[in-house]
Amino acid sequence: MSTSTQGDGAWEAEIARLRARVAELERSLEEARAQRAPEPRLEGVSYQAIFDALPVPLTVYRSDGTIIALNDAECARFGTTRERIAGKFSVLADQQAVARGYAGSFQKALSGEEAKMPPTFYETVPSPMHPGPSRRVWSQATYVPIRDESGVRLVAAVSVDVTAQVEAEAKLRQSAALLEAVIENAPLLIYVKDREGRHRIVNRKLEEFVGKPRDEILGKTLDDVVPALVADELRGIDADAVASAVPVSTEVRLPAADGMHVYLGTTFALRDEEGGVVGTCGMGTEITERVRAEEQARKLQEDMLRIQDETLRALSTPLLPIASGVLVMPLVGEVSRERAAQVIETLLDGISRQQARIAILDVTGVPQAGPSVTDALLRTARSVRLLGAEVVLTGIRPSVAQALVELGADLGGIVTQGTLEQGVAYALSARRGASLSRGDGRRQPGS
Repeated sequence: MSTSTQGDGAWEAEIARLRARVAELERSLEEARAQRAPEPRLEGVSYQAIFDALPVPLTVYRSDGTIIALNDAECARFGTTRERIAGKFSVLADQQAVARGYAGSFQKALSGEEAKMPPTFYETVPSPMHPGPSRRVWSQATYVPIRDESGVRLVAAVSVDVTAQVEAEAKLRQSAALLEAVIENAPLLIYVKDREGRHRIVNRKLEEFVGKPRDEILGKTLDDVVPALVADELRGIDADAVASAVPVSTEVRLPAADGMHVYLGTTFALRDEEGGVVGTCGMGTEITERVRAEEQARKLQEDMLRIQDETLRALSTPLLPIASGVLVMPLVGEVSRERAAQVIETLLDGISRQQARIAILDVTGVPQAGPSVTDALLRTARSVRLLGAEVVLTGIRPSVAQALVELGADLGGIVTQGTLEQGVAYALSARRGASLSRGDGRRQPGS
């Protein structure tokens, strides 16, 4: 037999041996399949079917970290198949799983404790469960130990979609940050107090006004942060706000190191869903400069009115010195009781200050003589005589003269002249005669 023939026989023998071995293995496999226990069922439904029907992703790990089972929801979450994952992925060997804390949570569950992870995110893969474009999903996984008689044999991980919760919390934090920024930067004193009057929120402006840092105000009542009188006033405002169904607006004056400060405040009650009062909120804007400006404007207005009044008084009762010891007061218009009193006051004051001996009262501009005019003339004459001076009445109209007669006015002691010019001439003549009778030494014409 040649060498070539012997080689061919050896290859045929090896092939025959391998075929026999394959046939033996196939028989063994068939026998194993025949002897394998039927898949466990619950009321006729396989556990695998129940496992896949769960709406939340579920994964089961061996103690070495290898995934041995996962349901349809978990496959859909990552856009993969069970065959590609089961028996091929280990949570302990995957660097990303270790870095994101999954491996640590698995080990904690393997030690017998439940491990709940904080929310983590992943980007979805388009699938029937996640149609449309890829998006970020937040998931929170919980690892639980599965025991038998010998201890923890498996670890199951359940993942819950918390995207809505995480997004809501992010919006809430954003809103809280915006609200805090508004409160901190608003040019207002802002505070929130609980039902017992303890400060729960204060802003920078209130810190500056009180002169204390925030940690010395929060949790404290008014008695701890402001003087007693101020505390009582503010506490009363809070009580009014609690009793009112609408915000209460007040103007508050609060003492400070640099003087009194004025605030326009709005206070309102904070209520829960049932309408019960849980606290109060107050906001105050400083109006000190405005109040000071208004007070200055009011004072200026009062001064202007006073000056105007004095000017009108002077115009309505002008007193004119025409010679030494001689005064003239021309009256124009109606003479009321108030004006009559003013005439007497002005005339007596002028006579006293200028040591006048004769006062000419010209009534040319008085249209009629009623009881008030008559009474004024009589009282003026009596008052002037008490000062040792003489009254000269000029410019009496016929109607005024007739009224004086009809009223029975007693004009005794009052010199009357027809015109102001005649009254002035009389006064000057009387003054000259008084000077001669006193012998003042002056030479007269023709002497």
